[in-house]
Amino acid sequence: MVPAATIAAMVFTLVVSFAVPLGGLLVLRRYAPRVGRAFACGMLAFFVSQVLTRLPLMTLVVPSLAEPARGFLTSVPVASFTAGLFEETGRLVVMLLLLKGFHRLADGIAFGLGHGGLEAMLLVGLTYVSNLVLAVLMNTGGWASIAASLPAANAEAIEKAMTGLPASTFALAGVERIGAIGLHVVLSLVILAGVVHGRKALAWVVAVLIHGLANLGVLSAMGAGVPTAAVEVGFLVVIAALLWLAIRRLGPTLPATIGVPSIAGE
Repeated sequence: MVPAATIAAMVFTLVVSFAVPLGGLLVLRRYAPRVGRAFACGMLAFFVSQVLTRLPLMTLVVPSLAEPARGFLTSVPVASFTAGLFEETGRLVVMLLLLKGFHRLADGIAFGLGHGGLEAMLLVGLTYVSNLVLAVLMNTGGWASIAASLPAANAEAIEKAMTGLPASTFALAGVERIGAIGLHVVLSLVILAGVVHGRKALAWVVAVLIHGLANLGVLSAMGAGVPTAAVEVGFLVVIAALLWLAIRRLGPTLPATIGVPSIAGE
């Protein structure tokens, strides 16, 4: 049996993965018109930079490379920064091509919600839909027929994870997604401010560094044996501070209305 607390934790993470980005969009729409465009552009930036490019390269191309290239590209530091290289490039290109005139604070926040939201939905949300289905099947007697169709070792591993892992393991995935979405909002505001003020290259470098260091910090802490709860809560606190700083410092420098030209002439 899958404990009720585990199922509740799964529901929490599933709700976070969908409700935080979509709920954030609905709130923004009450205060700023036409933010849906920036939200959709953020989703597109993630889809192109990760789903269509980096993830296929990391899962299909890199494993086929010979050493030491394979080990170098999959090392924690390099993997941490390649995510930033791909995503921040995609973020900048999409803003330049598709977000002309939509340079308000609300647009930057919506872009980040779309980028981080699609990531949460695809990489975590859909997984937790599957987890909840399996949990229900295990608790209602429907798991046996599915387990019989799987290799015994795989079925045993799945059942052990679902029934044996603490509920906090599943809940912390939701906490991590809140922080990740917040990080994407911060990075979107950094890139948007660079576009508005004609400092695109500088903003791109800063965003890549923030993105890479955030990934590296989390992975290094977990690799050093720091408890996952401490890592995720610490990450969330750091992102909250960065988000507050970005909104306070960058927000007032962005146009208040749609269509106001930037310094760069966008």
